[in-house]
Amino acid sequence: MPRANRRDLSFATFNLLNFQAIGGLTYSNTPPFADDAEGRAAFDRKVDWIAEKLVEIDAEVIGFQELWSAGALHLAFQRAGLDGHYDLIARDAPGRGRPQVALAVRKGEDGLSQLLPNAAYHSDFPPDFRFDCLRESRGAEEEITVTISKFSRPVIMAQIQPTGTRPKPPVVTVLVAHLKSKAPARLSRVGDPPVLSIYPTITKSAVAHIRRVMEAGALRALLDGIMKADDPAELTPTVVLGDLNDGSLSVSTELIAAQPGYRVIEKSRTGNRSDAGLYSVEKLQQYRSLRHVYYTHIYKNQMESLDHILVSEEFYDHARKRHWSFREMEILNDHLNHETKPELRKSGASDHGIVRAYFDWNPIPQNLTG
Repeated sequence: MPRANRRDLSFATFNLLNFQAIGGLTYSNTPPFADDAEGRAAFDRKVDWIAEKLVEIDAEVIGFQELWSAGALHLAFQRAGLDGHYDLIARDAPGRGRPQVALAVRKGEDGLSQLLPNAAYHSDFPPDFRFDCLRESRGAEEEITVTISKFSRPVIMAQIQPTGTRPKPPVVTVLVAHLKSKAPARLSRVGDPPVLSIYPTITKSAVAHIRRVMEAGALRALLDGIMKADDPAELTPTVVLGDLNDGSLSVSTELIAAQPGYRVIEKSRTGNRSDAGLYSVEKLQQYRSLRHVYYTHIYKNQMESLDHILVSEEFYDHARKRHWSFREMEILNDHLNHETKPELRKSGASDHGIVRAYFDWNPIPQNLTG
């Protein structure tokens, strides 16, 4: 979508579904694209499909999940005719079962990078985010210790300087995340844990949910470090892009978002300020639409919203610190109909929908900020 103002911003989140190079492994010992004629043809179809979607997305900032080969992603951008138009933060997966996230930031109209040089992957939870020997003050008396201290898929944290002058837009902090899925965890039987022998299904599912909630809490801790800085000069508008593997009203997603208030009544002051809260573009679109269906994944005929864009108050229409206002959100999910259109699976289509959101540069008038 063309930008009416150079300062306008658009964001997208895109799960690539095991995007690996030819011959490379993902979760099993069988490569998704074997090094033979059939495998190479399937890989080409996958690259073509991703390239087509990159053109269709046409976003300033794109977060990716389930990437195994940085070279494959670069190839998709080349095939889309976008080589040199974006700066990419991407790396190869360090091993089987360890997909990575990636980030693409479109260069400014003058060809200069909008991506600042401080981007980094965060594998570890914040050092003070540890659940050691916790005990509830009421009710349950058991001591609680959770030793999870790393993200299963490292989080990218980066900053961009949007284009435009007079006034110059503020720097925006972007995080790309991919939390543990609701699928049962793959657990080792080393040591023959009794619970795994007696309750294998329950145990694997419980571990998956525990990990996802801990990762959500650690991500929230990272966000608090950005959004609650003592020095106002360190505060930046913040955006989270990712496959959070649960719905917007789930415990884990609400933990990340910190549940800010949404203004639905004209005279209400709700939403005037939320220093740490993140607003879901799903909800922003729902408040805007007469009817809207939001789903990014289908499993056993159940439509779910797993992929999210969350934005800070600088992107919320009613906030006193607003710089951008919400224009619209779109879901690219026609390709999810694998069961009725098997040719889509053969094309290399993802099993997740793509979420895209647009924001117009629209700072709140100074006379309304007091």
